[in-house]
Amino acid sequence: MSLVLSGQGEKTSPALRVARKYSAYLSYPLAVAGIAWLLLLPYSELFWRRTYFSENAMLPGQADPCFGNEHHLAAMDRMDAALSTSLREGSVGQQRAAAVAEVFSEFGLDTEVQTIVYDEVPGVGQHQGTNVHGILRAPRSDSVEALVIAAAWTTADNQTNINAVRVMAALAQFASEQVYWAKDIIFVVTDAGEIGMEQWLRAYHGHHTQSPLYVRSGIIQAALSLELPPAKTYQSMGLYVEGKVGQLPNLDMVNMVQHVSRIEQLPANLHGMVDESRRASVWRKYLHSAQLLLRHVRSQAFGSLVGVHAPFLRYRIDALTLSGIAKINDPVAQLAQQQRELFLTEPVITPMLTQRTVNSIGRSCERALRSLNNLLEHFHQSFFFYILPANRKYISIGGYIPAAGLMVGSLLLQAMHLWWMQGPPELRSSDPRTRIERINKYYLLLRRTIPNSMGIILRVHLLGLVLLALPMILPHAVLTNTTSTAYLFTVALASISMVLHITDTYWTEAARPMVEWRQLKALIELYVAATIACLSVMNFSLAAVLFAVAGLPLVLTRACEAGSRAQKAAGIILLLLASPVCTMTLGRNVALGLHPLDFTSSPFRMFLADFHHFSSLVYPLVCLIYWPVNILCMIIVLMP
Repeated sequence: MSLVLSGQGEKTSPALRVARKYSAYLSYPLAVAGIAWLLLLPYSELFWRRTYFSENAMLPGQADPCFGNEHHLAAMDRMDAALSTSLREGSVGQQRAAAVAEVFSEFGLDTEVQTIVYDEVPGVGQHQGTNVHGILRAPRSDSVEALVIAAAWTTADNQTNINAVRVMAALAQFASEQVYWAKDIIFVVTDAGEIGMEQWLRAYHGHHTQSPLYVRSGIIQAALSLELPPAKTYQSMGLYVEGKVGQLPNLDMVNMVQHVSRIEQLPANLHGMVDESRRASVWRKYLHSAQLLLRHVRSQAFGSLVGVHAPFLRYRIDALTLSGIAKINDPVAQLAQQQRELFLTEPVITPMLTQRTVNSIGRSCERALRSLNNLLEHFHQSFFFYILPANRKYISIGGYIPAAGLMVGSLLLQAMHLWWMQGPPELRSSDPRTRIERINKYYLLLRRTIPNSMGIILRVHLLGLVLLALPMILPHAVLTNTTSTAYLFTVALASISMVLHITDTYWTEAARPMVEWRQLKALIELYVAATIACLSVMNFSLAAVLFAVAGLPLVLTRACEAGSRAQKAAGIILLLLASPVCTMTLGRNVALGLHPLDFTSSPFRMFLADFHHFSSLVYPLVCLIYWPVNILCMIIVLMP
């Protein structure tokens, strides 16, 4: 009540009086300070800390590796021969899964083939896939805990991943020869990528699926995914840790994988980016770190091109992906890249990796498995909330969360100021003799305007709810690859028509006092601030992106009085440029990492698929927050 009446001369606390006095001047500086805080994160002298091991039981790199003898390399040849035979026999998916299961059985693994049926988005693009897994039973335990080595038949950028399947066969042969395992090791191969791994995890954990699993082990403690695109040799490995809904593995696991890969002289660099040399200038180091942080934010916020490890994080299983980075002049990699650019079909069987590269990858995986085998309990001692600005460096939650606080504070202070400034000027008088009369007029104003303001907000969000539910109820043909973008543009045109209808209905000369734009904007800023505040704890990257595309345009809407038609037209044009349709179209390749020549993919389809399969928050936020706020900002601009 003090907050409501403080604008009418009611006695309030000193904090509210100070907030009322300076709120008009602090909102924009707070927004600038929040953005400046984000821009300072790539600067190494302020927030960075060097990584360290919190879990001493892992003992990474303390044992001599045994991987790499002729039996392990022969296992790769055995896998190649089985796959070549399966390709000649007919159906690629089922036959090659049967071939992998046969090879795993020869190594003494308990195997099972799972046939899955899935659709890319609800009711559209139905496909059939095949998963195969083999379980190496630990000789020193009773299958209570397990580790996973996973791979898909294609990488995240749609290259063949046959090298990973070969290395997995060698690892299975190696692991079956050892007697020190205290956890089962599960080798999983899927031909449906992240969706196939999600289906396998659902069946493994006993969820109701069309294809249940009968050969299972215990609780999965950690998972390691391999992506090895066509090449003869790799100069380094790319390390990807982000999940579909912003989850991250425990920092100890990231540190351990980077540590053991450096021992084997095949370093695992975050997103494949090598650190700048120590002699590089401060500006060059800043730009390099900023580029890495942008990739980290993109993957964490949108879940694009993250890898097969992403579904594991949804089940509280620490997981990450190792991806091979080919040398610049590698002939096999160059041929595969040319075929990919021309949309040609890549060969399923590609030339073998060099023995040195296989040994480095295999021994890195061996060291990682042995470190995970030493764990007595689940990862818990190190950080789960962090961002990674460089290799072997991290920024904890205490370093980046103040930026979210500043951005939320900017919205809240402006909302408070607009709430106090609503109504005619005579309601803000400080004359004590008219206090009772001002309060009565103020309550009358609120009773008349709040229902109209809430009605506008609910009406726009109801349309957003329709957009959220429409793909689930429309006929299948409506959401094909070629119509998703047109679908968005149609909704955008319908939104503009609705804006014009609302402005024509509510703001005629007779009905103008029924809606106050300051009140409407204040109410919108309150729930946007609450959304960003809650989201910043779960997924800071997505919260920062939401403030950039929705919160910041909201703060700047009607920063000055929009009197002329030219000013209103300019405001509408700027908001159209900040609308979901424009940002998805312009940021399609840069922000989401989609292939520049792949016109069949769209951000709308990707977000919808992630929401359907992984319960991603991006698509609901676009429908229920981003797009409605953009429409409401247009309404505010058009108000007198």
